[in-house]
Amino acid sequence: MLALLSVVSGFSQRTGDAVFKAGDKVNFIGNSITHSGGFHNDVLLYYATRFPQANIMFYNSGISGDNANDILRRIDEDILPRQATWSVIMAGMNDVNRALYAPARQGEAGLEEQKRQAIQNYRNHLDKVLQKLSQTGTTIILQKPTIYDQTAELSSENLVGVNDALGQCASIVDELAKKYNTYVVDYWSFMNETNQRLQQKDPKATIISIDRVHPWGTGSLIMAYQFLKETGAPSTVSAVELEKNTVKKCTNCEVSALKANKQGMSFKMKSESLPFPLAQEPQTTRALSLVPLVEQLNREMLQINKLKKGRYALSIDGTFIATLGSDDLARGVNLALYHNTPQYQQALKVKELAASYRAVQQQLRDIKWVQYRHLPKGLWNTDIAQVEAHITERLDFLNTSNGRKYAEAKKFYDNYLQLKPEEAALEAKLQELNKTIYSINKPAEHEYRLTALPQMPDKDIMYFGLNQAGAEFGKNQPGEHLVDYAYPTTRQLDYMQEKGFSLIRFAFKWERIQRSLHGELHQGELSRMKAVVEAARLRNQWVLLDLHNYGRRKVNGASAIIGSPDLPVAAVADLWGRLAHEFKEYDNIWGYGLMNEPHDMLPSTPWFNIAQACISAIRESDQKTTIVVGGDEWSGASRWLSVSDNLKDLQDPSDNLVFEAHLYFDADGSGTYRQSYEQEGGSPETGVERAKPFVEWLQKHNLKGFVGEYGIPDSDERWFVTLDNLMRYLQQNGVGGTYWAAGPWWGKHFMAVEPREGKDQPQMKVLEKYTVAKPAKKKKN
Repeated sequence: MLALLSVVSGFSQRTGDAVFKAGDKVNFIGNSITHSGGFHNDVLLYYATRFPQANIMFYNSGISGDNANDILRRIDEDILPRQATWSVIMAGMNDVNRALYAPARQGEAGLEEQKRQAIQNYRNHLDKVLQKLSQTGTTIILQKPTIYDQTAELSSENLVGVNDALGQCASIVDELAKKYNTYVVDYWSFMNETNQRLQQKDPKATIISIDRVHPWGTGSLIMAYQFLKETGAPSTVSAVELEKNTVKKCTNCEVSALKANKQGMSFKMKSESLPFPLAQEPQTTRALSLVPLVEQLNREMLQINKLKKGRYALSIDGTFIATLGSDDLARGVNLALYHNTPQYQQALKVKELAASYRAVQQQLRDIKWVQYRHLPKGLWNTDIAQVEAHITERLDFLNTSNGRKYAEAKKFYDNYLQLKPEEAALEAKLQELNKTIYSINKPAEHEYRLTALPQMPDKDIMYFGLNQAGAEFGKNQPGEHLVDYAYPTTRQLDYMQEKGFSLIRFAFKWERIQRSLHGELHQGELSRMKAVVEAARLRNQWVLLDLHNYGRRKVNGASAIIGSPDLPVAAVADLWGRLAHEFKEYDNIWGYGLMNEPHDMLPSTPWFNIAQACISAIRESDQKTTIVVGGDEWSGASRWLSVSDNLKDLQDPSDNLVFEAHLYFDADGSGTYRQSYEQEGGSPETGVERAKPFVEWLQKHNLKGFVGEYGIPDSDERWFVTLDNLMRYLQQNGVGGTYWAAGPWWGKHFMAVEPREGKDQPQMKVLEKYTVAKPAKKKKN
């Protein structure tokens, strides 16, 4: 017999030393928490990515509502036929009879005896289950029950005492583990401690769901972490240490073709494992903030010593991954944190299949739930017509006696009648999915390349540059790339570099990068955006990502304003959270431009509220990069005090905001320049006068600012004087800016500064005089 888990230690990386071994069949037995499949699907995913050769089969034998006695009743027909190598069992949540702890019942005669008897029944029935299992030769892992959250400030009724009863069940698990010499996984103690830490910061928070019972989402991943940790799951995906042309260490991997020189390093590596892929959602983020899952279970370490001090671009198979410092590489970088690596992308495909596997398991368990909970045994495996007749009779009764129960029952009965004839096919599909998982999860050899990068210009200095427009072009949304819109090319970036400009304002469209609200970022568009950023990095250019949407986007073909029912604030916050996650590792992102020229926003949802939501979403992922907040009502500099003064009250935990204004010199400030210089009221000081309210506001409130758009026609040199004066004024006051516009598709537009036939546009003779503004230093308070 195996020793108790508390004395098991020293599991190594090799598959033969993991708790589950190649060819094992692992059967999770329990109640609704097991039935749902969340936590043990994560365990499956860990094993499928960490031990790709193991081919382990995971079964779900949970049934919602079960207690230990229910498990005992179905053990012969439902559990033992799996002939599992491992039987992983959890009960307790339904055994304690939660209804006994309803506040209204406390003080009832005999109630405490009923509570005591429920605990004793749990002991007796679980003991009998273990007797049955131990006679089959299966290895048992006993799981202590999860917690009932009786401490969170939630709207649901609080059955105080349930969690204490579950604590008694946990003690019984320890007793029975000694009796049967089994492994133990302690959820109850660990989840209590974790929940308490969370609620010290937020009494209304919980790692359980609002019903206080089911650990969905956050709690499910915490359970998986605890299971893996307590069963000795190894932490290392792979670990390589390189120094010049020497492989110092390579754990769970093989390195070849190592070449190092002054420009960087290249090598090939094949790991024996894939990183453990995690869902990109708030519940996962919360779980990872509470338990050290990445540090203890997902370490894909790359360490490179004695590199020349500086920044390096890491690419794998030609795909840019991140810019990394030599100091970071010397300490070791965990590549499992980079979701754009080829191996992580492969792991995500395994995750998709694991999710399908879970869905089929749930369908099979839904069949069993109806059988064991709602059908007489004689109808379990009989002709479906007889079952349907029984169900029809039952539904007729419910329809006349209890309308609410009728609706619920009809739903799960209909589901059963649909699924039951497919039961054998679903079992076969489960086998096939497992086979597919273990066919696509084999790690491949990848080519790694580190390229030394020139040092970026000082970010504390404010720069002048150009808008690179084109990706926001076109009325068709999303439209077709190179038909409706185009991204800046290296030719445009080379021209900027030639002219000495270090800052690009890079416009893009929401509808293209995220095709559906709250959906994944479009990989094609994301790749094109990243290609521009990477090309700029090779030229030492800063990039300001500019969401060019005016506070709106198309939803189902119609324009919607942020804050309207069709376009909630959470949607744009979600977009920026995703973008920040994708771009936070690029060291040439000058800032995230939240929105180009928001205007005519809804009174119920002012621009201030939208900007604050976006700032908060970004800071959940990226605490370093500057956030650029455009002004309200077209971001007009001249009207800044009347429409954008409240933006000074925005809260950024990183204290790294830059405010963006726009200005043009024509009469209405639109930049259309429909009339002549005289008719537009032009003067040498027009630009300075319009900029002053914004610049003086920045100085008064000790803030940083930037003029994201200004432009002039190429037809009248008097406008050049106005532009020159504005640029000089901004430079003297430490305010940078980007001229509107450059880009691949401007043609002969009167404000465009793309060279034509190899010749500079007239505006360039003014613009190239101004590449750097004075440092934007904050005043001392």
